Amino acid sequence: MKQTVMIPETFLGIGYTKNRAGLPLEAVRVLVPRPEADQVLIRVAASSLNPLEYKLAELNFLGRTPPVVLGLDLSGIVVATGSALRGVAVGDAVVAMADLNGNGGWVAGSSDETSYALAREFLTVPKSESLSFLDAAALPMCFLSAFAGLYRTIQSGDTVYIPGGGGGVGHLAVQMAARTLGAGLVISSGSTPQSMALARQSGAHCVLITSATTLPPKSRS
Repeated sequence: MKQTVMIPETFLGIGYTKNRAGLPLEAVRVLVPRPEADQVLIRVAASSLNPLEYKLAELNFLGRTPPVVLGLDLSGIVVATGSALRGVAVGDAVVAMADLNGNGGWVAGSSDETSYALAREFLTVPKSESLSFLDAAALPMCFLSAFAGLYRTIQSGDTVYIPGGGGGVGHLAVQMAARTLGAGLVISSGSTPQSMALARQSGAHCVLITSATTLPPKSRS
């Protein structure tokens, strides 16, 4: 393991302590993990909330042994790396999805205490300087969901329809399709002026109005 900073033995995180009945969440002190060969240890600066967190607390469908600290989408600074890593170094600012077999990044207690989480190298990328740690922490699972739905599916010049292009996953999918994967026409949809505006800003060429009572949706580009 490579490290150049002092790492505490434990941290106080927020998560669930009961199997399949983990709500309400609790503060629990857990050991700071040490990275395996292909992992990085990240001192967490920010961690977001997504549906995986409450589903884990309610159902523990991954079969984890409580206590489990939540907060699997995160950003922060690499403080230790495994022996096999080449593309990530101690001190790097990164965005990552934490290892699902480990703890996430929600921290409890005073501002003096920090949480730590492990991530695999292939789920860890440099944080763009244009993004704050707070904004970057909202990306990992949404980005991966959009990527999984589009990668090796879209050909250059294709016409693509992305429902809900103003949502968390949708606006990232619109950007990938329009700006990275070379779609010729990206059609999206939305039900509010705000979501429609975000879809357009993200790169949708045409945005449709959708509602429960209006079928078929009207074109409004």
